[in-house]
Amino acid sequence: MKLIRTILEIAAMPLFAVALFATGLIAAFAHLLALPGLYLWERYQESKPVSPRRPRADP
Repeated sequence: MKLIRTILEIAAMPLFAVALFATGLIAAFAHLLALPGLYLWERYQESKPVSPRRPRADP
């Protein structure tokens, strides 16, 4: 029984490695999309004129 379990664990390792690799690729793709978007958002925020805040009326 222990031999069968060892063989199954060894056989499952490539599947685990493929899952980790796919997760890494998905994370890399998400960063590839997010970083230019964040850069453009920051430029948009910097280009907006800063409006002075009106003081709040205390009750």
